[in-house]
Amino acid sequence: MAKRGGQNKRSASRLFILGCMIMFFAVICVNMYSQVETYYNLKAEEKELLSQIDDEKKENLELSASKDYYTSDAYIEKVAREQLGLIMPDEIEFVNTADS
Repeated sequence: MAKRGGQNKRSASRLFILGCMIMFFAVICVNMYSQVETYYNLKAEEKELLSQIDDEKKENLELSASKDYYTSDAYIEKVAREQLGLIMPDEIEFVNTADS
């Protein structure tokens, strides 16, 4: 009977070690799943942010082109003629008196 008691102890310790190993691997699997999920969420966020960066770069180019136009002599002349009614010094202004 002494042999049988020793076998039960060994069997119980093996079962305990097996249970610990199963728990260890379960924790590792849950942790890996969490990390993979976080990885894919971050990849999706990165893709969205890169898209936003591209959109902002396009808008920046458009604004730069607008800035160049609004600071050009052609725009200044256009505003002076249309909104302020100014003419160049060497030009002659004709006034239509038939409408009055």
